[in-house]
Amino acid sequence: MRIKVTFKNPKRKTVLPINTNYYLVKLIKHLTYEYRRYLTSLLPGERANKDFDVYTFSQLIIPERKIEDFMIGILSPEFHWYISSPYYQFLGILAKEFRTQKKVKIYNTFFEVEAVRFVPVPEFSDSEVQFTCLSPMTVLKKEGNNGQTRKKYILPDQDDFYQALEKDLKYKYNVINKKQLDKIDFDLEFDQEYVRRKNNRITKVITLESESRAQEQVRCVLAPFKIKASPEVLQMIYDAGIGQMNSMGFGMVEIVKKNGHKKSNLRASH
Repeated sequence: MRIKVTFKNPKRKTVLPINTNYYLVKLIKHLTYEYRRYLTSLLPGERANKDFDVYTFSQLIIPERKIEDFMIGILSPEFHWYISSPYYQFLGILAKEFRTQKKVKIYNTFFEVEAVRFVPVPEFSDSEVQFTCLSPMTVLKKEGNNGQTRKKYILPDQDDFYQALEKDLKYKYNVINKKQLDKIDFDLEFDQEYVRRKNNRITKVITLESESRAQEQVRCVLAPFKIKASPEVLQMIYDAGIGQMNSMGFGMVEIVKKNGHKKSNLRASH
């Protein structure tokens, strides 16, 4: 399930950094701070917040924009943002806080919250769906060397891309459904027509800001894809995202085709 937040642009042209992930994560943490603190008082430690971090979000959907010097100029009078999670309680708290606060800060600008609504939940009755990415997909594995751990980003042309993707799908399934799966059967294929149009350039690098550590360069993939899997797994991908770092704004998807019919024509600010 997911919510759609509509913001009002306060100026003729408002400017935001082209990579807004850090500021959007900061906003979500701010809006859910009191409830997270309440959970921690009931269940101290990681267990309190583990489920609450199973979410993802889109890039900002800006109908009219201009990109200059790594900044996005918002030219449209309003723009949108989607946040998705398998947990209604999490989204309900976010929706309530958006409506209560009425204005929220992204980067250095306060935006008026014009509307917040729950998006109807699609029914996944088939085993094949075509998705488009509302935020890029990133797949990685952690490697240790001399007592230090580093992230290694994996791209679709590398042999272990699909193994790493399956490992993450199993992890999400276990967290959400509270039961262990040894294997998840799926078949994922990127839209070859789209890949050809882009001259095979479907990867990008997003810079993640941080208050406590150096900037992180995240390698990711941005392309529509077709996936075959059980309806339960497709629902999980729709709700929680595909790939890793979902709660940092990676891997949110929207349905393009199901049963041969077009379902969505959204465009994110990439």
